[in-house]
Amino acid sequence: MLELHYGLLLAQLINFGILYYLFHRFIGRKLTAWIAKRQAELEKLRLAEEHYKEKMQLAEQEKQSLLLAAKKSSEALLEESRYIAKLKAEAILKEAHDNALAVLEWWKRELEKERISMLWQVKSHIVDMSLRLNKKMFDTPNTSKEFLEKEVEKL
Repeated sequence: MLELHYGLLLAQLINFGILYYLFHRFIGRKLTAWIAKRQAELEKLRLAEEHYKEKMQLAEQEKQSLLLAAKKSSEALLEESRYIAKLKAEAILKEAHDNALAVLEWWKRELEKERISMLWQVKSHIVDMSLRLNKKMFDTPNTSKEFLEKEVEKL
């Protein structure tokens, strides 16, 4: 069966011990330090990533609140603009109405002047016609002029 060679086994154990000592002495400590350093860096990266995620969440929340505030502000500005536009429209309409009334009053005065002028011309014409008619009928133009003027004024 299997025979154990104790000498060979002992030589292999001694070789393993020497290799272990050399590895541990020259490479192991540096490798262990490098692994520890790398683990610390990975831990820092993990913490930085968590911190980054937290900051991103806070930034997202702040973005949402700023967007909401901007939306409210824009709605308020829009409402204020509508109010100002309504006031200006009312002012323009009032001014146009006042101007229209002023023009209407001016035309009424002009029409009244024209009516008075026409009435004066008609009265004058009636008096002249009556005087001419009187002259032709009675040959006395001055006797009835004062009477005619008083009668026309009564009209």
